[in-house]
Amino acid sequence: MLFTVVSISTARAQSTIGVAAVVNDAPISVVDLVERIKLVAASSNIPMNTQRSQEMAPQILQQLINEKLQLQEAERRGFDVTDADIDRAKNLIEQNSGLPPGGLDQFLAQNGIATETIRNQIRPQIAWQKLLGSMRREIQISDTEIDDNLERIRSNQGKPRNNVQEIFLPVDNPQDETKVYQNAREVVRALEQGANFGGLARQFSASSSAANGGNLGWLYSGEMAGELQQAVNQMQPGDVSDPIRTIRGYYILKLLDRRRGDANALTDVRLDLYQLFVPIAANTPQDEVNTKLGILQNAKENADSCQSLANVAVDLGSEMSGKTEGISPNDLAGPVRNAVANLDKGGISDLIKVDGGALLVMVCDKTEESTLPDRENIRERLEMERLEILARRKLRELRRNAFIDIRM
Repeated sequence: MLFTVVSISTARAQSTIGVAAVVNDAPISVVDLVERIKLVAASSNIPMNTQRSQEMAPQILQQLINEKLQLQEAERRGFDVTDADIDRAKNLIEQNSGLPPGGLDQFLAQNGIATETIRNQIRPQIAWQKLLGSMRREIQISDTEIDDNLERIRSNQGKPRNNVQEIFLPVDNPQDETKVYQNAREVVRALEQGANFGGLARQFSASSSAANGGNLGWLYSGEMAGELQQAVNQMQPGDVSDPIRTIRGYYILKLLDRRRGDANALTDVRLDLYQLFVPIAANTPQDEVNTKLGILQNAKENADSCQSLANVAVDLGSEMSGKTEGISPNDLAGPVRNAVANLDKGGISDLIKVDGGALLVMVCDKTEESTLPDRENIRERLEMERLEILARRKLRELRRNAFIDIRM
């Protein structure tokens, strides 16, 4: 791979071998570029060959240029990045990747990547986040905006929820349209050939979700931009979209999972239940059946707690009786779900006949929590969206005012 990238530089810039680009008098070396290509390949599980490295080199070089601009601006504004900052970020990467302490350095060594490569990637990311943090006070989210978001989510409550990952490639200049689209297509091709979505998101996505592998979590219908929601609605779990053009740039989405909608599910109900079961075989004489049903009826009339039912179960030696905690009504068998649907804490069902016997169910405890995101979560999401817009605007300004000399 080293000779592949060096050959590109040699062919295009004979007089500047060793320097891939200069950003405001600060060089980006060919070695920097080669090491980053190796890091991208290893972390994203991209099968790298000569053609792939040639195709990805310009995109990765552009990322290095952006990082150089971000670091320069942050340093100019007085935001420093300490070794402790970088070490904390490395620890977080290890936790998110399921690596043990020190596992990241081991991973780099196993793939022939210099440890400094990951530190050089982390440093501008932290510096830029510190700078953006100082811009957060410029963002104001009104209560009306939060109310509108909540109302949109409520109105879509009956529609499916989707667990989505994203990779976002911004188009900040109309002249970059073709280049960004080609980059997006290259990312999709890499994914089709087995590349890891989260790894590519961490390396290439310009969204704040990049740090989490592009994970957006479970989204209600209406929480995504219209073009993105329309694309997700047509996908099945496991699908990866083609590049989707929005007003901001190109998105690549992966649908991880989908949950069916429930128009009545504005709350998440959890039940602690006690089931008193009496076995009744198919050939049991009717008088014995009546006796066993009478035991259940007596328990229904006299039990004042789940412990009372438990005591009856002990007396009967009923091994199939017992307590279930934290279960959703949706996970209960149909007859049981219907029997407890309108019961509050301490309520007890009518007799329920099932295969092999009959039972009673008492609600030991019942909790209800809103499934809607709280107002603070919505505020934070809206702030993050505005902050991303400010960040792209700032980076566009830095590129416009910078001296950038690409030498390959």
